[in-house]
Amino acid sequence: MRRTREARHRRGPDPAQADGTLLGKRYADDELGLELLCTKAGQGTLAVDGRPLPVKAAKALPASD
Repeated sequence: MRRTREARHRRGPDPAQADGTLLGKRYADDELGLELLCTKAGQGTLAVDGRPLPVKAAKALPASD
């Protein structure tokens, strides 16, 4: 039996990939040279080839002495 897109959506994300995404955060994979900006928070985890994309760390700003 073939699942429709709507049926997969109602079921929700895979529990192993349900860490969620955070609005306004950047997710990156330096190995692939990929960086994404999340514009809508959600339940599913962003992943490439089954590997979750980590949140990109913020750059340290120079001191303003």
